[in-house]
Amino acid sequence: MTTEEINKNLRERVEAVAGEKIETPRDFNILAMRILDKNGTYISPITLKRFWGYLGKDKQKPPYKHTLNILAKYAGYINYDEFINEKENNIESNFLLNKCLQTRSLRKGCKLEIKWRPNRCVTVQYEGMEMFKVTESINSKLSKGDTFIVGEIVDGEPLILSHLIHEGKQPVNYICGRLGGIKFRELFQ
Repeated sequence: MTTEEINKNLRERVEAVAGEKIETPRDFNILAMRILDKNGTYISPITLKRFWGYLGKDKQKPPYKHTLNILAKYAGYINYDEFINEKENNIESNFLLNKCLQTRSLRKGCKLEIKWRPNRCVTVQYEGMEMFKVTESINSKLSKGDTFIVGEIVDGEPLILSHLIHEGKQPVNYICGRLGGIKFRELFQ
């Protein structure tokens, strides 16, 4: 795998964790703030634009290792070398460093918003005992009133809904964000 292929994979992984394509000046500013919030490390939007090739070939230069390490850490890796190692060796397991929620820690009635590509969004209410009920669904196959079981939610990773009862039918399993993972946040009432 070439360095450019690895860096393309890193850009895709960062976008998956961010939950959106990084394409506009505003996207780069937001990504810089997200990286600062998550990693505690600042990376300038101009550096991000260079890495994405947004500024054009004449302004592009090879990224510093420090930049690559920051992006790899945001993407859930210890550093860039670990990211390369996984890509080159097709490693099937890794440490999860992303924000993680154990659902049993929620109080009954708590609401979460869960988003995934391309523009899916569901609001769910915690019913207790790892059970959730869909209260709102936008552009998703899930419907209001569906119930499911989830023990853990990890930002940037696919979410598997167990024992989904969809529109009163037999229970099935369902995966949200198979390719890019999901983003979640607690809604405060």
